[in-house]
Amino acid sequence: MLGSSPLMASLFPGWQFKTALDAVKLGWYFALPKVGEFGASKLVLEKEKPFIDVNELKGFRYDGLVINQVVTSGKNLRTVERTVKSIHHWYGEVERRYSVRIPHEVWIVVDEGREAGLRGLDARVEVVPAEYRTRNGSMFKARALQYAVEQRGGTGSGTWVYYHDEETVFGEDSVLGIAEFVQGDRDVGVHPIVYPVNWRGDVLSTIETLRTSNDVVSLSLSPRGMWHGSGFMVRGEVEREIGWDFGPVRAEDLLFHLRASRRFRYGVMKGFVYEIPPQNLMDFMRQRRRWILGILDGFKDGRMDVRNRVKYLLGLTSWYSSALGFLVPLFVYMRDASAPLPIGPYLTGPIWFTLLLMLKDGFVLTRRYAGLRGRDLPSFMVKGLVGLMLEAIAPWYTLFTGWRDHGFHVIDKG
Repeated sequence: MLGSSPLMASLFPGWQFKTALDAVKLGWYFALPKVGEFGASKLVLEKEKPFIDVNELKGFRYDGLVINQVVTSGKNLRTVERTVKSIHHWYGEVERRYSVRIPHEVWIVVDEGREAGLRGLDARVEVVPAEYRTRNGSMFKARALQYAVEQRGGTGSGTWVYYHDEETVFGEDSVLGIAEFVQGDRDVGVHPIVYPVNWRGDVLSTIETLRTSNDVVSLSLSPRGMWHGSGFMVRGEVEREIGWDFGPVRAEDLLFHLRASRRFRYGVMKGFVYEIPPQNLMDFMRQRRRWILGILDGFKDGRMDVRNRVKYLLGLTSWYSSALGFLVPLFVYMRDASAPLPIGPYLTGPIWFTLLLMLKDGFVLTRRYAGLRGRDLPSFMVKGLVGLMLEAIAPWYTLFTGWRDHGFHVIDKG
């Protein structure tokens, strides 16, 4: 970072603020909070023990129950089957290898008319009736989640609900992380997610590793700050108290975590869970569009308090301004070669190097699962930079197409 800053200063000497172009340049500095977050997380991680000590878990018997719940559209049957098998397999393997026993059930929640093919799986299938309506008119995934809550009714104090998307598969470390977590006093546990399933080694696979790196960065600082729709677990009484009936929203997980974080104790579960990156460009863009529209849904009807509105508005501003990081160099060479602030060139180096280091961390976290080798790192970084450009385009795609999207796009991860 230090070495790059003088170089940037030589490329962008001086500063001025005379035209609209100079205002555009300022957008690049919205990325600065991520620099501070990344640096702080590195300091925190150095003091933590991120690995699971199996010797401390051997012989553990849990006297409660973990309900592993998979909500599905019913389209990706093979994906759901793989998830269910991975859950049963790794609970069994952990018990066989380490005598760690966690009673569990698998629930599959699906809309009526979509359940064909799911009945044969080793799971309890909950079919959401077509006429079912929630009190607040929730739709999409939130409607199915709320139905499942109501079907469970009162659960014992030792019951947990672990939320899976269709493709959220377990590994040995996933179950061991749960075994360690349920022995503590937390109410909500969050797993970081890795994306090696159906790994293709292309740009779309590579850029998802940045999400893994971001998980580790954010979770190391504050588990409350992460909102996953999968890969997290809550006590049954927490789920009953909060529920999923937030009205017609597309980011029910965001609203659930915002409400849970006000009253309940969060913690990080060690290990990972494993998912699938988007398999084509349109799914990538539509997935990001759903996230952004989900945040905007949260702004409506008092669903967010003022503090969180400001927080997520700043996050969206940073995301939208990320495109400027790629456009500003073109602008300055077309019109001038000055920086928008006196210290501007000395900030661009840390911003870029933070993104590159997060990509590198994504490589390290994913390599063993995706069969990557050290010699793959250069091409991985190049693909990651292309992926960053796609991430920068995604919010603008939402701006120009989101007005006609009133549904809940399900990513094809078969």
